[in-house]
Amino acid sequence: MGLNITKHHIGAEIISILTKGMYPDPKDALREYIQNGIDANAENIQIKIRGSSIVVTDNGSGMDEAVMKNAVRVGISDKDPATDVGFRGIGIYSAFHLCDELHIYSRSDGEVPHALKFHFKTMRDILDQQQKNRLKGKISGDELIDLQSILKAHIDISPLKRREFPDVGTRVEMIGVKPSFFKSLLRFEEVADYLRQVVPLHFDKNNFKWAQKIETRIHNICKDNRAEFRVIDLDLQVDSQTEKLYRPYIDALFQDDQCLAPVFKPIKSKAEFFGVAWGCLNATRRKISDTELRGFLLTKQGFALGKRSEMAKHFGKRTTYFDRYVGEIIVVAADLLPNAARTDFEASPLRTSFYEALAGVAADFNGEADKHQEYTLGDDQIAEAIEVINAKESTITFNYDRADQLLDDLVEIRVLRRKLEGRLERDSVRPSRIDEAHTIIKSAKALEKEIQRFVESKNQRASKKPTKTAEERSRERRSRLIDSERSKEVRKPAESLLEVLDNLDISLSKEAKQAIEIIDERFLQGLASNKTDYLLLLKDFAQELADSLPGE
Repeated sequence: MGLNITKHHIGAEIISILTKGMYPDPKDALREYIQNGIDANAENIQIKIRGSSIVVTDNGSGMDEAVMKNAVRVGISDKDPATDVGFRGIGIYSAFHLCDELHIYSRSDGEVPHALKFHFKTMRDILDQQQKNRLKGKISGDELIDLQSILKAHIDISPLKRREFPDVGTRVEMIGVKPSFFKSLLRFEEVADYLRQVVPLHFDKNNFKWAQKIETRIHNICKDNRAEFRVIDLDLQVDSQTEKLYRPYIDALFQDDQCLAPVFKPIKSKAEFFGVAWGCLNATRRKISDTELRGFLLTKQGFALGKRSEMAKHFGKRTTYFDRYVGEIIVVAADLLPNAARTDFEASPLRTSFYEALAGVAADFNGEADKHQEYTLGDDQIAEAIEVINAKESTITFNYDRADQLLDDLVEIRVLRRKLEGRLERDSVRPSRIDEAHTIIKSAKALEKEIQRFVESKNQRASKKPTKTAEERSRERRSRLIDSERSKEVRKPAESLLEVLDNLDISLSKEAKQAIEIIDERFLQGLASNKTDYLLLLKDFAQELADSLPGE
């Protein structure tokens, strides 16, 4: 048998509890009244903040008397959750703790205008006094005023003459804004930055070169999937400062004002189109400097849900690539509903499907960033190779009598050439620079042969000099070979694999030395086409081994 629930079972304090919890920031009220305008198909909205009042005006469809009466209901809304963002029937009370009076003027097409007035301060005073009386034990819980009674006594509706509100649309006036809130609301940039982030504004075509492309592409992708993406014109005035607001994305967010062309990814499963994600990647391998705009923002119909940083977990364990993007995840799916706190979507099987689809989209964005990183690394290596080869070409004749320097040059050029060859094999050279990379590799090989010819020619001429024995000449050549970067002391250059290990102070048993000699003879020497090539292989191996060992 059901309980006999009456109006006395719902205390008036519930309105204070709900609004404090759902709208902790006074600017949240601006978002709610903007949202109501968008749900009424408004295209233009103006906000004026001056003195101790805030006015929000829209050119939407407006409300007739019946709609205005229903608007005061708590937790009940005539809005369609499939098309409207605000549908929980509480947003109209979002200014409950912000101002003393809330006046709403509205007119729908063909109807007379009406005024709806909420006396919030009087309601708050009653609730505050009740709380004090309860603390003093003067009243019991049964004597507390109920929600129905306080709303009925402090909300008025009345018709207006057409000349008092001639245009179709709605004007919301927050009168007597509390001083504790008004200080922040009078800071233009603080209010503007909040609105730029959380409201579905147009993209700034004057300050962001990709603005038109992004806005058009989002509309088209949604239209192709029989969905709608809404945006509005929003003018903000704080005292005498007025500005048309746009989404916060501008070229200056990116390093040297350079970002890559936007990437678009529809978010869908086999059965559902959820929306579209777009992202612009920093052209350099650096994070977006503005932490508030770094990464992807989750939105429902353009209204922000939560913070960007909360989406990073869906882009993998490392946030390296996430932090180099600026973008949005725009959800338009009718059945994917925001939770009451506007931090995420309500838990449901559809929400699970959405995040599964988002994981694939995030992987695609990471892949694009990884590809760009590889390309930019390739650009750096191409630039380095050109610089090194040109430098070596200009000094090769001056180093003719310095075999050690020629061998160092040969190793450096060979390393750069092999890096480029490996990058070409991995398809990680920018397509427009593949031919250039092949040309550089060809030039490097030619220079390697020239240096090797110089070294071998030098050795041949040196062997004909009668003033020194072969052993003396060998010692001189060895003294100019490898100088380990692990030690500042001069060591004898290695002419065998065992000598490499000995120079690095690696102790070996007799059996290990025998094994090393076999490896040296059968494998390492077999890879070399001549003595010079063998010495270079030893030098490469010595360098790699030195780098891999712990530092002193």
